[in-house]
Amino acid sequence: MKRHLVRGAALALMLVLGTGGIFVAKQYIADDVVRANDEVRAQSPAAADSAATIRSDDESTEPRQSFGGGRLLEELNSRTAAPEAVRPAPEAVRPAPEPMHAAEGATPVMEAADSGASPPRDPFGMRGDADGGPAAAPTVAEETPQVHPLRDAPRTQPEPLMREAPLESAGDTPAGERAAANEGAPPSRYAEAANRYAVPLEQPLEAAPATLPDRDQSLREPRSFASELTSSYPSPDANPAAMPSSPRPGDAELDGAQTPTLQVVKTAPAEIQVGKPAEFRIVVRNTGQVPAHDVVLRDHVPQGTRLMSAEPPAAELGGGGLQWQAGLMAPGEERAFVMRLMPTAEGEIGSVASVSFRAEASVRTIATKPELLLEIAAPSQVMIDTPVALKIKVSNPGSGEATGVVLFEDVPAQLDHPAGKELEFEIGSLQPNESREIELSLDAKQAGMVRNVIRVRGDASLEAQTEVQFEVVAPQLQVALTGPKRRYLQREAAYTLSVANPGTAPAKEIELVSHLPRGMQFVSANNSGQYDKATHSVYWSLAELPEGEQGAVEMIALAIEAGDQSIRVEGKAEQGLSAEFEENISVEGISALFFGVADVADPLEVGGESSYEIHVVNQGTKSADAVRVVAHFPAGLKPIQADGPTRGVIQGNQVVFEPLPRLAPKADTTYTIAFQGIAAGDQRVSVQLSSAEMDQPVTKEESTRVYSDR
Repeated sequence: MKRHLVRGAALALMLVLGTGGIFVAKQYIADDVVRANDEVRAQSPAAADSAATIRSDDESTEPRQSFGGGRLLEELNSRTAAPEAVRPAPEAVRPAPEPMHAAEGATPVMEAADSGASPPRDPFGMRGDADGGPAAAPTVAEETPQVHPLRDAPRTQPEPLMREAPLESAGDTPAGERAAANEGAPPSRYAEAANRYAVPLEQPLEAAPATLPDRDQSLREPRSFASELTSSYPSPDANPAAMPSSPRPGDAELDGAQTPTLQVVKTAPAEIQVGKPAEFRIVVRNTGQVPAHDVVLRDHVPQGTRLMSAEPPAAELGGGGLQWQAGLMAPGEERAFVMRLMPTAEGEIGSVASVSFRAEASVRTIATKPELLLEIAAPSQVMIDTPVALKIKVSNPGSGEATGVVLFEDVPAQLDHPAGKELEFEIGSLQPNESREIELSLDAKQAGMVRNVIRVRGDASLEAQTEVQFEVVAPQLQVALTGPKRRYLQREAAYTLSVANPGTAPAKEIELVSHLPRGMQFVSANNSGQYDKATHSVYWSLAELPEGEQGAVEMIALAIEAGDQSIRVEGKAEQGLSAEFEENISVEGISALFFGVADVADPLEVGGESSYEIHVVNQGTKSADAVRVVAHFPAGLKPIQADGPTRGVIQGNQVVFEPLPRLAPKADTTYTIAFQGIAAGDQRVSVQLSSAEMDQPVTKEESTRVYSDR
């Protein structure tokens, strides 16, 4: 009864004094409430235990009373207040719509006031716990409502406030007690204003950005949120050297998928007051199964507040930004970060926190090194026109599988293959220490040294090559004929036939043949040479002629026909070897002129006449051309007439016959010269015979005795 009288007096005083006395009345009422609490403590020790005295933060040392969630006032009201004295709320809070689904692990959204939840706290501090939690306002009799420019200003229909419930701290009153204490209490002056600007806070952040939010934007962000981050965002100021990477495999637990998941839950009091410290609390949990590395939390000092302290201490980034280095967070680990703020302006207060971290993953494997080794075996010599077999061995002496192995062969010019000059053989894969053997058959077509290069290639730039050298050997035949190249008829000539092997292999089964012309007749041959009359040829046989060696046989032939004669020599051997040689021989006849001079009468009387007969015979095998006869008479003889095959001319003591164009072999002719003896004595006549074949004329003399008997 006393308390009612006191309150009535206070209200009357407020009406008299007007708005100017509101503050005094408010302080008076507060003192009255303190005294009422003291009475309750005296009457109920259990209720007194719920009251506690706390101190403000560093900037305030004055004690303030905690009303324990409004429990003492509620007990006092229940004992003293009449049912009809309770002042109805000026405006009912609209029922809250169906809340959106909160983020995983978040506290359910609080119900609206008409469903039993406590309304927002009074911004003037008339209700509330020491930590800013909701508390029931004292119930008073219905009075003329006070007009407040902010609280009671006309406004549109309020939207229900939806936010996640703040985490309970050690100093918070249990949620159930707060709800009971606030049941039936009038709404806060800013409850509807907060509902108008509130946004649903249940949706988690998919991935917090690494950059700090704009301060103006942060005021429009939720005051409480929960977020799970499963992606790593590197810090913009992170040291590159601190971003770990290792050239070696990590621990075994880093193998496989590494997906750390960070859940961020940020809470704030439902209502804070200007000039009264408040706490914003951020809890970061690693809900994944692997550690999160280099965890960095960033936030802003909300606009309209001033930072008093941060726990743990935070680094200031400038522009109101704060940063906490959380480092490594193990699976299931939770860290709490607190900003103690002093509100300096009215309105919606908030900021956006972001977290970045780094995930580490490792993988291990075995690095192997395949290799290719190529070996070739071939004979040192191979006979021409025979196959040569190359044995190729491809092996992998390395520690890994060699794949895509292909063998390449460029066939040398001396060899041949039916598939062409460029060959490929696909081997495929070779396991470590596995080898394959391939035989390549090539045909030797040209004699000489062969350099054969074979290459093998595989995936991962594997390549090897090797070469083999061998000689393609082949016998060769060379034949020749030596002997006179000019021969007279009816004269024998000896010819030597030679056969040589300048090749690199023995020549076998050699047959040597000399084909004689018709103008030459076979006489004899050595080394068992056989004459075949039907082919007019001579044959020799030789079993083998080693390389670099030569042999010779002889043959005698008779020139029986004048003219150009051709002797052809041919050699043949195994492997299709053959050689030919042809020699042209000029066979000529010889003119052999014989002549004799004889006088018809001897001795001869002075003044007598006689004649000389000159008989010319061609005893050779060739015609004598331009046969000329000239006779020289001494002074004791006088030529008086000349007869012969050609006209003779007496020129003083000389008789000259015109040249006889041709005197056939074995033919003869006679020249006659008549003369007269003029002087006695031994008279000698000189006769000269010449022809075109003779280099010098032949001279003969005939003596005639001229006598005189007078």
